[in-house]
Amino acid sequence: MRQLQLDIEPQLDARISDFSGPGWGPVIDAVRQLHAGLIRSFYIYGGAGTGKSHLLSAICDSYLDVGKSAIKVSLLALLDAPIEAITSLEKYDLVALDDIEAISGVPHWQRAVFHLINYQNAEGGQLVFSSRVAPIELKLELPDLQSRLTQAVSVKVPTGSLYADRQALVNSVLTRRGVHLDQQIVDYLLLYGPHQAALLLQTLEQLEKLLKGEKTKLSNATLRQIYALIDEYRS
Repeated sequence: MRQLQLDIEPQLDARISDFSGPGWGPVIDAVRQLHAGLIRSFYIYGGAGTGKSHLLSAICDSYLDVGKSAIKVSLLALLDAPIEAITSLEKYDLVALDDIEAISGVPHWQRAVFHLINYQNAEGGQLVFSSRVAPIELKLELPDLQSRLTQAVSVKVPTGSLYADRQALVNSVLTRRGVHLDQQIVDYLLLYGPHQAALLLQTLEQLEKLLKGEKTKLSNATLRQIYALIDEYRS
């Protein structure tokens, strides 16, 4: 259930626990309502790199954990696919459509998404959308689709400016991967590293690669190299 017969990016390594920081409270509350069936469609928006794709993957994973089918698809990646590809999504309990703004100026894909929404509504399926802009700010040529999207429960994702949000994300990912980083490195990353979730995760991955196999006390030279790497991602 995790794959489409299309060239689509794989699910990210993501869990709902990654978003346990206080700034994510309204978002996670809406996810709980999704699971309870209280809302049928959910729309998240925020700037580039704020963790939207990571969140969509986490939502899909949480559905798979309870035996439901779910898939995340980037509409940007689908634009060159045959329009019939959208029907492959109809079998899923939850469809998460990333980069909804990508179909602005592409009327045939707008119609396809509109029909998918109608199908999911009729069959009891659910949808999650993500975009860099709020629903009302989308520039769509199909008014009916614009209307459907503005009717979804919408929440803006936090920017990562809260230390507690970054701490929850880093601790969750490190625990899940069984990775131990020296506390002074974690502290430096959280205080001086990038705030945006996507860049923070990229920095973390580079740190894991750099420190793989390190079992002794870190030298000052190694620490300087690590801090320089973190500073590079922040700039």
